[in-house]
Amino acid sequence: MNDNQRTTTQRITDLEGAAQKARLEAIQIAAKIISKENALLAGTAAKPNRNDELAALRTRYAVLVKTADEAQMLIDKLQADDHDTKYHR
Repeated sequence: MNDNQRTTTQRITDLEGAAQKARLEAIQIAAKIISKENALLAGTAAKPNRNDELAALRTRYAVLVKTADEAQMLIDKLQADDHDTKYHR
């Protein structure tokens, strides 16, 4: 395996790790959003800043999803470029 191949493989591995972390955090935030919305609907949440907190969680969730999607697109591109280099010289 040459240095360029190892570098590409390492970049893919690093991106996969970053995408997985973003997805896991997004799942955790989605669970928080759902539980907070359920509490609001049930009328058990009496805190006035609850909407601000939900807005912040929704924003963080959107950022994480976008980060994971962008990382996955880059992974796909690197894998396609690597495939082209290997088999379509």
